[in-house]
Amino acid sequence: MEASDAADKVSRLILRWIRVAGAWSLKFVKISFHKRRLNKVQGNLDRRMSRLGAELYSLHRQGETEFLKSLVIQQQLKIVDEAESQVVEVLDRMEAIRKKYRRKKEAITAESAKQ
Repeated sequence: MEASDAADKVSRLILRWIRVAGAWSLKFVKISFHKRRLNKVQGNLDRRMSRLGAELYSLHRQGETEFLKSLVIQQQLKIVDEAESQVVEVLDRMEAIRKKYRRKKEAITAESAKQ
């Protein structure tokens, strides 16, 4: 009986490792996808910030002192805010994926500990 108990424990342990590895693989694929998305939206944010800087410099060269009153600057600021919110959204999604993986791993571990 002890040999069968040991074999049962080993099989449950292997099954738990397989389930955790499957959850980790899914997390890895999702995070990889979102990292590529993050690089894209961060590049977009960099371009938007560059355009804002170019507009500010252009107004400065023209002798403008009231930058925030400029309609062009207000539009560029709105565009930059939207780009920043996209970056934050992707980062939030990545964190949600990590949290979901941790919960799933804990659930698998708790489930196998009950058996």
